[in-house]
Amino acid sequence: MSKTYLGIDVHKLRCVYTELNTKGKIVRKGSFGNNIEEVSDFASSLKGLEELVLEPVLNYLWLLDHFEPYVHSVHVATPYKVRIIAESKCKTDKYDSRILAELLRVNFLPESWIPPVELRSLRNIIRQRHRLVKTTVMYKNYIRHLLFLHGIALKVSNIASAKARREIKRLYLPETTRQSVEQCLQVIGNLGEMINVLDDQIELQSANNETIELLKTIPGIGQLWAATIYGEVGDINRFSSAKAFASYTGLVPSVRSSGESSHYGGITHQGSCPLRNALVEAAIRTIRKSPPLNRMYHRIVYRSNSQKARVAVARKLAVIIYKMLKNKEPFRTE
Repeated sequence: MSKTYLGIDVHKLRCVYTELNTKGKIVRKGSFGNNIEEVSDFASSLKGLEELVLEPVLNYLWLLDHFEPYVHSVHVATPYKVRIIAESKCKTDKYDSRILAELLRVNFLPESWIPPVELRSLRNIIRQRHRLVKTTVMYKNYIRHLLFLHGIALKVSNIASAKARREIKRLYLPETTRQSVEQCLQVIGNLGEMINVLDDQIELQSANNETIELLKTIPGIGQLWAATIYGEVGDINRFSSAKAFASYTGLVPSVRSSGESSHYGGITHQGSCPLRNALVEAAIRTIRKSPPLNRMYHRIVYRSNSQKARVAVARKLAVIIYKMLKNKEPFRTE
């Protein structure tokens, strides 16, 4: 029996599939529920000769792990490059699954990297920490908003610090506002404890890792940011160039070009948000300890502003990290 090509369009409740033979003819098509029972039933119907492809959405990693023992190979399509699906005038779930299978059959499928199982645990912890930090910042901003509504602007960098709490206690505030502020501070405290637990887990899982130790040679990058970069990047060899890696970070400017005119906008914000945040935070610290990056920062600040300068240094740092990991060499000041 010859191998077949199985494209699956994943949705929250149901998955639609189309299976093609080597000549592009439909062998079978249908759907199954996106749950353990129906996924198991569908997996048991496979013959082990299928090449399976789906897009990286929803619970695709769980589906891949479940299907991998039952098929010949698994593939993940790059959503941004499978433009034929998004731009098709006849876009249906059945058509999407067929196009995925067809692209794989003709060897024209733009593939995404599948993170190994051992890396997913660290990545899950990193992303959970990122969510908790974002929630903490949201509550801190809300406290400042509540105080602003009563004409108060505390000149403290951390609104949840002990100094800020003492000043807030001395303020005259309506009872309902004070209650809201105290509740927010309590939530921030609880989130801080959770973040500390995750920090310990990240340090434990990232100990004695050669890539992380290499990243820590960059001035200003400690265990946490090094582990974040490693967890989100994985294998640096999956990127063809430093430019491709910088594009993955989402720190490159968006471009709209037509004819002889080109317009450069803000950064794309595509790719991993925790990675982008780690690079920007690391850049802020590296600027103080690396003379060349410090000069680059102030040169951009002179003609633009500090925010654009930080992003530019973070993008430069991404290029440096690519060269370091590719050549397996530590950071050099020059």
